Amino acid sequence: MVNVLFSLVDVNERFNRLVFDPLYIRNLDLTMKSSFYRISSIDNQMLDSICEKILPLIHHQVTKLACESQSIERILTVDYPQLYSLSLTNFKEKTFVQYFTGNTTLRRLLNNQITDLIVEIKDERTAELSDENKSSAFPLILSLCKRLRDLTFCEQLSNQGLPISIFKLPSTSCMSSTLTKLKIDVNTFDDRLYLLDGRFEY
Repeated sequence: MVNVLFSLVDVNERFNRLVFDPLYIRNLDLTMKSSFYRISSIDNQMLDSICEKILPLIHHQVTKLACESQSIERILTVDYPQLYSLSLTNFKEKTFVQYFTGNTTLRRLLNNQITDLIVEIKDERTAELSDENKSSAFPLILSLCKRLRDLTFCEQLSNQGLPISIFKLPSTSCMSSTLTKLKIDVNTFDDRLYLLDGRFEY
């Protein structure tokens, strides 16, 4: 979708109408998919054009947004009043936690608007990393997202998934009264039982 936006905008009035059609831009995917469906960063020139020429014209119509770690700061410089679904991909956990705790625009969106969230964290880390470190992002999401109903959370070490050990986390750090759908990889059967201990009940 990024290539389409970049190549067709400002070609002529007819193409502009097609590019800015509300049905087309509501679900805005600003990630670049390379070979084998890997996510890559948007070229700076392309990102400049999108942020300066396109987003100011369509931001008020976007309901779903997908972006990756290198472009999120620029993409969130405009307001998205209708946004309810956010997909964040290719984040390192340290970068992810920094954005979640430091970016006021993102915090406001998560607190007030986002009901559907997909988070994909990819780190070049050792598989022996402690559970406390590798799963710190999960309770942070639950604490910040006050309206969250649907959460998909994935941590990966290269192509290998890193399951979360829920029972090793304090129950008070993994609570949500709004969540109705959760998709994560857990470490053991005990983790499944801990997910059913009432921490996600109303």
